[in-house]
Amino acid sequence: MALPRISVILPVRNEVRSLGRLLDQLLQQSYPAEMFEIVVADGRSTDGTRGLVEQRASAATVSVRVIDNPGIRSGAGRNAGVAAATGDIILFIDGHCEIPSTELLRDTAKLLEETGADCLCRPQPLIAFSPRGVGRIIADARASALGHGRDSLIYNMSHSGFVHPASSGATYRRPVFERVGMYDESFDACEDVDFNTRVAAAGYKAYTDPRLSVYYEPRRTFPGLFRQMMRYGIGRVRLARKHPESASMSQWAPAVLVAAVAVAIVSGAAAIALGSWLVAVPAFPAAMFLLITIVASMHLGWRHGWTHALLGPVAYGCIYLGLGTGMWTELVGITRQPAPMSNASTLPVSGA
Repeated sequence: MALPRISVILPVRNEVRSLGRLLDQLLQQSYPAEMFEIVVADGRSTDGTRGLVEQRASAATVSVRVIDNPGIRSGAGRNAGVAAATGDIILFIDGHCEIPSTELLRDTAKLLEETGADCLCRPQPLIAFSPRGVGRIIADARASALGHGRDSLIYNMSHSGFVHPASSGATYRRPVFERVGMYDESFDACEDVDFNTRVAAAGYKAYTDPRLSVYYEPRRTFPGLFRQMMRYGIGRVRLARKHPESASMSQWAPAVLVAAVAVAIVSGAAAIALGSWLVAVPAFPAAMFLLITIVASMHLGWRHGWTHALLGPVAYGCIYLGLGTGMWTELVGITRQPAPMSNASTLPVSGA
């Protein structure tokens, strides 16, 4: 089989701590050096990220370029990368990742050829850089049944086959962009889900395989996890506005939970003030969520150790309350949303 040229696009900002290892893993790929390139779309980093890339580029036999991403966000970086890419295949990887296999690019080309797919999805488990402590708890909680959407295969390391690309599409044939368009830069999170929703709506086939796995780094602190989930919550509401047909009732559960917690606080205060626990009945949904998180955390503890059982409820609380808080801030108009890309389905793509 004639190997296609692959453009690996890394949208980054202040990733000097982890980017060097990722670049080395890409440069060690078994794919012919002349048949792939690495395009780093740098979002105005201030930590020496650009210098690190230029240093690696000066000694590499593979084409390594750093380009400016004035939009800073990931969606803008992806767009800048696609516009600069020369490959037949476009593959995205974030800067805080590890690649476990030197065959990733060969497997990418092989699966596209064998399956006829236009989009490749991949597992993205949160195990990069051997997380420990709170990071390990966050990673295991996110990978559990309660920690992410039941219809998502993003942490599934065993499934292989055709799938809906929404949650984990990351590699595309170039014509996909020429038909579907570019990433919507009004999204600060879920821009990939929006794009993959459009990919599916255009009738493109998507395939996933464990050989394409890329390991992501989990958040290291609970406040960091909460802020990340808030961004996802904001993105989830914007996604529902843009693609109402893709939203499900379960996706709104975090917003309902945050409302239930607010009601629980008010009703609990009223119960104390009035001396009657009958007014605390509305707190029941929030109490049920707490019970569910305790049970799920006990299961985590049984598998991974007592600290998971102790801190698991905190991790689950950050996930769901973060999502719900983000959703409410977007719903009531607290967040500032850039203008959407009205021409996101028709933007031209340059390249070979």
